[in-house]
Amino acid sequence: MKAILRQHTDRAVAAITHGLSAVGVACVVAMMSITTADVVARYVFNRPTMWADEMASYLLIAIVFLGLAQNLRTDGHIRIDALTSLLSLRTRAVLEVFAYAVGIVFAVILTLGTWTRFENFWSRGTTSDSPLMTPLWIAMVPVVVGAFVFGLAMIVGFVGSFHTLMSRRAPPNDAGGA
Repeated sequence: MKAILRQHTDRAVAAITHGLSAVGVACVVAMMSITTADVVARYVFNRPTMWADEMASYLLIAIVFLGLAQNLRTDGHIRIDALTSLLSLRTRAVLEVFAYAVGIVFAVILTLGTWTRFENFWSRGTTSDSPLMTPLWIAMVPVVVGAFVFGLAMIVGFVGSFHTLMSRRAPPNDAGGA
C-alpha cells in the first residue's frame, strides 16, 4: 500500500513539474518574442517600447522558478562528484538523503518567504515603479508556485532516497552524476 501511494505521489509531482516546465518553456518563447519586438521597435522604427524590459524580467523569474522542480527531478543540476565517486554506495546514499533533507528545509524557508512577499504585495496593492505600474503580486505567482512544487519534489526525492537507503539497494544515480 505504501509503495502504491509513493508511486502515485511521485507520478502526480512528476506531472505537475512537467506542466510547470512546459509553462516555463512558453515563458522563454514569450521573452524571446518580446525582446525581439523591442529590438525591432528600437532600431528599425526608433520607437522603443516602455514595457519590454519589465515584462522580460518577470518572464525570466518565472522561467527560473517554474523549472526548479523539473530540474531537480531530472537530475539536471550541476553536481561535482570527484569526491563522492570515491565513497561507498551506502555512504553516497546517506549523503543523498542528507542533501534532500537540507533541500526540504531550504524549500520550506523559500516557500514561506515567497508567500510572505506575495501576501505583502497583494494586501498593500504594491505596483512596480515603471510606467506600467504592474501589480507585483502577479510576478510573484510563479515564484510561489515554483517554490512550493520544488518543495514537493524535494520531499518525493527524500522519500525515494530514504527508501533506497533502507532497502540497501544502490542509489538510482549510481552510474555517476552529471
